[in-house]
Amino acid sequence: MPHCLIITPFPLSAPKHGGQVRAASVAWALRHAGWQVDMAGIFHERFFPPEEWGPHDIVLQGDALADRALGDILFADLHVARAAARQPEVVAQLRRLLARLRPDMVHVEHPWDWLVLRQALPDSGPRPRIVYSSQNIEWSARAPFFRLGMKRPGDDALVLATRALELDFARAADLVFSISDLEAAEIEQESGRPVVYLPAVSDLAQPTSTAGGRFAREAGAAGIRYAATMGSAYWPNVEGFFDVFPQGLGFLAHDEQIWAAGALGRAIHEDKRYNDFRTINETRFRATGYVEDSEKAGFFAAAACVLVPVRIGAGAKLKMADAVASGCAVIATPHAVEGYGPLVAEAIDDGIYVADTPRDYRALVRRALREGLPGCSPAVRARLGLGHMAGIMVGALATLPGLQDH
Repeated sequence: MPHCLIITPFPLSAPKHGGQVRAASVAWALRHAGWQVDMAGIFHERFFPPEEWGPHDIVLQGDALADRALGDILFADLHVARAAARQPEVVAQLRRLLARLRPDMVHVEHPWDWLVLRQALPDSGPRPRIVYSSQNIEWSARAPFFRLGMKRPGDDALVLATRALELDFARAADLVFSISDLEAAEIEQESGRPVVYLPAVSDLAQPTSTAGGRFAREAGAAGIRYAATMGSAYWPNVEGFFDVFPQGLGFLAHDEQIWAAGALGRAIHEDKRYNDFRTINETRFRATGYVEDSEKAGFFAAAACVLVPVRIGAGAKLKMADAVASGCAVIATPHAVEGYGPLVAEAIDDGIYVADTPRDYRALVRRALREGLPGCSPAVRARLGLGHMAGIMVGALATLPGLQDH
């Protein structure tokens, strides 16, 4: 059985945020294809609770490093990776792990841990194949946040360092994956080597029965039709919501609401812009709190539509994959659709409805709630399934010398 070690800048024992979910999907796809998979995160102890740490994780310590990373949050991963690469014991720990596990392949999510891995690889003898999986082009993803006033002194140099790291890794790796079709082409052009488009996937792509779930019962009992959205409290998610609803939720009728799951709901509710229209918003909005994976399909299935009002962020937005795979009508911004190109082209205006202004976005929400809009076809949904990811990975790995028979 071929063996893969996945290296990430976070633990994977309890995947929650988008990057973790993406890495966990890769692990599932490899196991589905017959690989043995181990996982090792390299991160600071203050960023994830101990109960989420895995047996192979390399956990950094030190308040000074944590404070520096948190004080420059746009480059927190780079600060941690640089510190890890400067610590001989961290490099030695990864080197010992490689020697003990002897993986055929090391798959690295994000560019950051290449700083450590390139020092830990053996100087001579057999080496594992190296796969770089890009979730974003990180250096160019910072510019929109700079425009929001988040730029700090020295960040221009960190952008250049990030770009150099991404280019070095793309050229050094045996295989490069990109989550976005657009970014795959961009990495190819800059690095001068082929890049495989490995799209985002969702476990909702496999249709299941969701009739009579908790959210359907609660909406029915209250006489409410709702539009669903789900996400973390990550500020682009919050900014996107208020960008498409800048004047509150008064455009909705008394029996129409927006239900926001995950930490996003609370973040919206506590934002000062919510208070500008609090009286009407309180009657048109519900923060549902965290929704378990087992209830996610039911949360979307009971909704009239799923909202993905993303304006900022690189790569392919993973919440878009869940929205499309849910089978509900998806109301998105143009930015939310970026990175999904060939997978969803046929679904535009037939399952995915795109609006670029608050007025047009509100009109689509009302139309979904009052008239109904069809969701994506089973064929489109299937392209966002884990089986589709496994097929792409198997085909790509078969081109690598030494892995053709796996």
